[in-house]
Amino acid sequence: MTMDRLQRLVLSFYREDPCIEAELEPLLDCRMTRSWGSIRIECVDEEHLEEVSALLTRLRLPLAALGLGRQIVLRVPGSLQRTYPMHVPFHSDLLA
Repeated sequence: MTMDRLQRLVLSFYREDPCIEAELEPLLDCRMTRSWGSIRIECVDEEHLEEVSALLTRLRLPLAALGLGRQIVLRVPGSLQRTYPMHVPFHSDLLA
């Protein structure tokens, strides 16, 4: 199976840490695309979406560092869709 550019980007970001690389394995079954400020991640089914959803913290860091989007959209074709902001404000940001 071939990886798309966004998958390679995320996995390359963590290539020095084999534990995190193993944690990101569910991404290999996804299709990741970028469109209109969104990173769209197509999951296999609802269970797979939950697995990928648990990886959001790991996904945000490399994608946000490169300014690749404003939100991450997890989808199960023909079914479920969830949208998450790329930047999660720190508590101190909310007080300013």
